Parts: sequence; structure tokens; C-alpha cells
Amino acid sequence: MSVNRNKSPSVNASDDPPFALVESPCALCGETAATPCASGTDFEYDTTDHEFQFVQCQSCAHQYLKPRPAPSEMDRIYPSHYYSFVGTSNPLVARLQRLWESRKVKLYRTWVGEGPRRILDVGCGDGRFLELLRDFGSSEWKLGGLESDINAVARCRERGFDAHSERIEEFALRADERGQYDAVIMLQLIEHVENPSRLAAQVFELLRAGGLFIIETPHLGGLDYTFFQGRHWGHYHFPRHFHLFSESALRQMLEKNGFEIVQHEFLISTSSWIISTHNYLKDRGWPAPVWRFFSYQNPILLALAVVMDTVRIRLGGTTSNQRVVAKRQDGPSERTQGLDLPNDDAAASLA
Repeated sequence: MSVNRNKSPSVNASDDPPFALVESPCALCGETAATPCASGTDFEYDTTDHEFQFVQCQSCAHQYLKPRPAPSEMDRIYPSHYYSFVGTSNPLVARLQRLWESRKVKLYRTWVGEGPRRILDVGCGDGRFLELLRDFGSSEWKLGGLESDINAVARCRERGFDAHSERIEEFALRADERGQYDAVIMLQLIEHVENPSRLAAQVFELLRAGGLFIIETPHLGGLDYTFFQGRHWGHYHFPRHFHLFSESALRQMLEKNGFEIVQHEFLISTSSWIISTHNYLKDRGWPAPVWRFFSYQNPILLALAVVMDTVRIRLGGTTSNQRVVAKRQDGPSERTQGLDLPNDDAAASLA
């Protein structure tokens, strides 16, 4: 799909309230020169008619949103019905999701280990994944979470978890929390933050020596990326995704911040296939019943996407979703040495 350059990302639609934006250099290398590579609007939640733009850094090739929403726009672009705040409303999809992700927790038991371990889920939503960790993980694990949405935090606490409506960059400054965790988990979160490299440095401070940083995030690859890149690819998630990582960029960022890569793998990316098609049909003016059929809660489409990506992985191909397990090495990271970890990530606890 071609990039739409007819609209400027700094022009507000006539029927849209003013939208505050901020400029930024590449968060990975600090350079400002970049080339436009994708543009689009909020195809999924219609929070704004504004046209946004992903650019590719001319120095390190990292892709990021430029300009991006200002901190004052966070409540607007993350509405109360945002998917991670409310979960799925389809009971069949919920059961299948639980079954699938229980297998993920069994891997975590291998990596994190049995016995008393402290685990922090950053961007925990309403506690759905924490519940899986409790049900399928070690009974001795001590589980906690961070989430920006206060209603989601309330539901998480109702499930019995120690959840906080707090940004991780503030949480990491608490002396009683630094160096206390055996694992920090970020599932589809790091792409939402302003400065992912600074965030990695803050996670480094929360972990004990040898502690694990487990990340799942979109990957700039896969067939869906090939077909839909430029405008309609689901992982652009305009305007909530601020960064999109290649495998090499993610590795380099973590290693720069004192982590050793333990494992990297490609994962199925069910929602991307479905949302990409939804975005394409909606943007091309198809009738609403057609593009609404392409929902991440449609079990038939989810099954098809699982088959497509599973086959691709088994054949040795890449997908548009990746997981990395990184271990904190001894000593301060390059980024945290001599720093007081100031607050500069406006969306760091959003998912």
C-alpha cells in the first residue's frame, strides 16, 4: 500500500478539535533527519481525524511516529473502551485466548524459575495476564502490575493483585522497589512509550542482577507487513504506537542498556492480519458492515490468522510479532550510570 502524502500530519481536520503534537529525534540514536515511510489516521477507534506519519531514521533506520501526540492527548487517544482496558467481550475468543496464553506462562516458569519470585507486569490492564500467571505459574510467585487507567487498576485489584496506577518511570524512582524484581514483563507496551531506551534503563534498575526483562512487541516484518506497509498495517496503530522495532534494533537497544539477550523468537500476530484488512477496507470506503466484520474478536478470522503465521514460523519465516527475553547483567547500565532517571515518558504505562 502506498504512503498517502496528500495530508500534512500537522494539519487538523475541519471537524476535529485541535490536536497537540510534539516533535522528537530518534529515541535510539538521537538523530533528527528522517524519511517519511507511512501515514494514516486512527482507523480503529476514531479518536481523531488527524493524519499521522511514521518516519525512518536516516542514521539507524529505526521507525517512529513524528510528530507524536503530546502528553495532554493521552486520555483522548486511549478511550475507556480501549482493548487492553476492557478485554474481549466474545466468550469463545476469551477461552481460546486463555488456553493459548497458558502455554506462554509455562515458558515463563522455565525462564523465571520456581519458588519465591517477584514479577511485575507493566501495562497490566485489568489483570487478565496476571491472573494467568497466578493460575499457571508457580504458587510462590509474588505478582504486581502497573497500569495508567484507574478503572482497569480497580478491576485488577478486585482480582486480588497489587496493582498501581503509576507510570514506570515514577515507580522506578522508589528506593524500596529498585533491585527487587526477578522479572519485568511488557506485552505489547514498549512500542507505546516516548523513549523506549530510557524505559529499558528504568527496568534495569528495578531488576535484581540476573533478572529478566520479557518483551513482546511488533516486528517490522512478516507477510502482513509486506502487504499493508505504508498506511494500513495494523501495527502502525495510529496514533498510539510511537515506535516499531526490527529485530536488530530491539537487540541493540537492550544491549546498550546492560542486558544480555537470552532468547529471541517470532510469534503469531493474529490481530495484525485482521486489523490491517479492517483498515484497508474502511479507508477505501467499503460499507461499514464489511469492515466491521474484520474484528480481532472474530474467532473465525483469528483461527485463519493463527494457521497462516504458524505455518510461516515452522517454515523458518518471520512474522510481525516478536518476543525477546533479556537478562540484566551485573553493574549499572550505560544509560543509568550517573543518572537520576527523570520523568520523560508520557505514555510509559499505557498498553
